[in-house]
Amino acid sequence: MIVSFNPIYTGDRFIWLNHWIDPGIQELLKEARAVVLPQTIARTTYYFIRSQCPCVYPNYDARFMWEGKVGDAFLAWKLGIPHPPTTVFPKVVSLIGDHPEVGKPPFTLPEMPFVIKANSGGEGSGTWLIRSKGDLDVAIAALKKEELMGRSGFVVQEFLPGLDRTLRVVVIGRHLESYWRVGEGGGFYSNVARGARIEREIEGMERGLGEALVRQIVEATGINLAGFDLYFQGGKPGLLEINYTFGLAGIGGLERFEEIFKREVEAWLKGVS
Repeated sequence: MIVSFNPIYTGDRFIWLNHWIDPGIQELLKEARAVVLPQTIARTTYYFIRSQCPCVYPNYDARFMWEGKVGDAFLAWKLGIPHPPTTVFPKVVSLIGDHPEVGKPPFTLPEMPFVIKANSGGEGSGTWLIRSKGDLDVAIAALKKEELMGRSGFVVQEFLPGLDRTLRVVVIGRHLESYWRVGEGGGFYSNVARGARIEREIEGMERGLGEALVRQIVEATGINLAGFDLYFQGGKPGLLEINYTFGLAGIGGLERFEEIFKREVEAWLKGVS
């Protein structure tokens, strides 16, 4: 039996994710050969489902082990792959140095411009290009609000020129698809949600190099549904971040995504014993 919480592929038994979970659902999960999940799912729900039926698609083990922008940095360091020069901060107090236990001397910020990214957020939200003290004050105020809501952790990164043009590599099962996202007017943000345009023609060796790096990450982590954002420096790709929910315009919209998703789930199920 295939149990699904994803309306794109309903399997033998479909359960709405916002439905309550009780011992009856637990028994279904125990009997299931495999479980198909949605792209948005809570960590505790994911691990409960995984504990009852280990065969799940997508595989979000890496998503919850290496969460957010902090996780992106830690994963890149662990795998030894290029990543913008980054410092990870657990709390705002670690940066501003107003606690006696904070290391001395206090942290020295990179030369402006530099980048601050909240651990949560995506498609450009929670990311600030710091060009002035005013920009820094805005970012710190926003990060303090995040902490009050229980969302802590952020990174400070050196600004790398050329980040207005990033390569998005989408992974859906075995399927890889790449396209450029280019910020309007050379702007800092290359997110389509912030007005960036999509360019599907990729010249030279960049597609091959970018997709090879993504395959390396996929083989090391088991990730099988995500959008990887890459940058190029000196002709070599590096990892900016991994998005487990991502815009669909670059791959042709919702209908095409659903078509690929269904096909890849079917292929995955053939390999599930």
